[in-house]
Amino acid sequence: MQRNQNISGLRGQFLLAMPSIGDTRFARSVIYIIAHDVEGTMGFIVNQPAKGMTLGDVARNLPNQIATTGLMKLPVYFGGPVGGDGGYVLHSDDYAPTASELTDGLPIHLTQSVDILNEAPHGRGPRHLRLFLGYTGWGPGQLEDELQDNAWLVAPGDVDLLFSADCSKLYSGLLASLGIDLAILSNDGGEA
Repeated sequence: MQRNQNISGLRGQFLLAMPSIGDTRFARSVIYIIAHDVEGTMGFIVNQPAKGMTLGDVARNLPNQIATTGLMKLPVYFGGPVGGDGGYVLHSDDYAPTASELTDGLPIHLTQSVDILNEAPHGRGPRHLRLFLGYTGWGPGQLEDELQDNAWLVAPGDVDLLFSADCSKLYSGLLASLGIDLAILSNDGGEA
């Protein structure tokens, strides 16, 4: 099969896993793409909280203690199967000290600094943030191949949805916004 060379512009978009994805780690996942170029793609699964894990649980293992307990009950999310031993904070762009080249031009920022977790409870941090363990990544052309194989749907990115408190409805809500009924979505992909 010849790869479609016109698939581009995925930065700042959501990917929705199709039922035929074949990898249980991605079942009904919504991924926010922060980087997509000739070197590959990087994103975070934004609708899979790590079961029973909070920032307080993670903070116990950090070399630098987080100074406040204001965010200790903040849920931690499974960002993907790559780099699972590292934590990443995706946050609104109203907190500029952590601007990243990866997110340049997007309405969000990415950091691995724990400073943001100390400043947020005191009103000096971002309005919205989400903590991830790991990320999702694809090598050059890999995501394009998966899109050609109907493993993913692309939906417009929306920062309000990205930081939504109820991520359990994000997948079905995005499908509905695309005019797709989850109840009739087939496990068998096809091509028109």
